Amino acid sequence: MFDVPEDQKRLGDALGEGETRNFLQQNGRLASYGHLVVEEYRGDIKGSHDLFILTNAEARILGLWSHPEIVAGAAEIGLRPGASLSEGSAGTNAVALALAAQGPVVLKGEEHLCRIFHDWVCAAAPIISSDGDLVGCLDISAAEGPIYEKLALTRSIAREIGRLVGNKRTTRFNITMRQKEVLTLFAQGASYKGIAKELGISIKTVEEHLDAVRAKMGTKSRRACIKKAMEIGAL
Repeated sequence: MFDVPEDQKRLGDALGEGETRNFLQQNGRLASYGHLVVEEYRGDIKGSHDLFILTNAEARILGLWSHPEIVAGAAEIGLRPGASLSEGSAGTNAVALALAAQGPVVLKGEEHLCRIFHDWVCAAAPIISSDGDLVGCLDISAAEGPIYEKLALTRSIAREIGRLVGNKRTTRFNITMRQKEVLTLFAQGASYKGIAKELGISIKTVEEHLDAVRAKMGTKSRRACIKKAMEIGAL
């Protein structure tokens, strides 16, 4: 129906570099919570070679997590932040089906339309906020392993992200716009060097902004600011 070629080598619908930056900023809350929750779960299953993929409600990718070589391999076929896993771009796939059905989906390799996904078994679950809104999707793709266990894990992660995203409590902490920009990028996993390059400031200034936020929130470490900021709705 979408005229997607089965033998395409890469995903065709991807945002440019500047558009991807804007996209991640516009979806900063979901991207930040997704990064935090996925990394916590990954910490409990060390050694796993599963690929975790987070998208928004339109199936556009916000983040990917796995071993560096797996993330690099995914990038070679166009799986990167800003790329689309909609059916019109990637053919039949678990993310597109889970979003359409608003329910969990398991898709075996040969059930994907495009051959570039035939080596993967995928489990996906929609992310529903505590307000009842469909906000995104979480997918776990693996070359092997007990897929229904991965589906259970996918659903657990999606539920946790949805619960956090729906928490819209406000904060009275006087955080400046630049401090929020720095903290958001830090929450999404960017390095000090990466944040400095993105915002056109020095690494020392990045550290100063994070320390200022830490002091305002009364946390003991810069990384603890992320959890506190999410709890109070600052991100």
